[in-house]
Amino acid sequence: MNDSTPHHSGPYTREALARLVLSQAAADLARGAGTLVVTRNDADTGPGGRVSEARQLVEHAEELLVRAVVFERERCASWEEIAHYLDVTPQAAEAHYAPELACWREALTDPCPFDEARRRYVRRLPPAAHAPDGTRRELDLWAHFHVTVRDLYAVGAGLRMTDPAQQETYPETEPDEMTGTVCEESRLRPFLELLADYVNHPFDDTDWETIEIGLDPTDDEDPDAWYSYPLTGPAHSLEIRVARDVEEGDMVSVAVRGATAADLRLRIDTLFAAFAR
Repeated sequence: MNDSTPHHSGPYTREALARLVLSQAAADLARGAGTLVVTRNDADTGPGGRVSEARQLVEHAEELLVRAVVFERERCASWEEIAHYLDVTPQAAEAHYAPELACWREALTDPCPFDEARRRYVRRLPPAAHAPDGTRRELDLWAHFHVTVRDLYAVGAGLRMTDPAQQETYPETEPDEMTGTVCEESRLRPFLELLADYVNHPFDDTDWETIEIGLDPTDDEDPDAWYSYPLTGPAHSLEIRVARDVEEGDMVSVAVRGATAADLRLRIDTLFAAFAR
């Protein structure tokens, strides 16, 4: 099987991208189904309103099934194996889902073609495949909140990468570092102050001056040249590692260790996104 992937997909195989799209569709369906659990707003929907919502879930479930078939084909399941679970013939399964599979593979080959009629580029890949890193982080957090108990990488750990060594960065239960880059001159201190606030560490001028001094000789391309600093609170303790980005002189690479609680990781992930260049 050709395992080539779009230029922006990084280390993700086609199978991994298809799995992320399937995972995202499943999470979206679960979120939609959750709204039907609540009774407080029943009177606001009008007669038949809940039937409309349930019907939408059925349509979303059909889309989920399409994504499941595409994923199974990408991991080399035969039409016979797929048809067995659809309770149809292999020929019927292929006839029904082959067009969707063709669209998916065309999008992988040319994910963002230029539309001459509308004079703009059109994104054909599903968002989960277009931005796999962000999708993986979001789904890992979502699964930790709603599905798993201790596994912080329930989604990311099972994705097949083009480089097998990449799998080692996704342990089953122990957290890895959360990383990003922050502009040193104007944004690093506010970033660290907010991070400290998350764990109730009283960040002050002494903390900042110490980090500034420690940051000065660092180099993000040398693992031994990073500077570490603790942020300790009553319930959580974080280790912050910082180093100057050698390619972007005004940027600082930041790594955060010790965030195990799902809500804390979600806040840190959002903080990195907010302070990204």
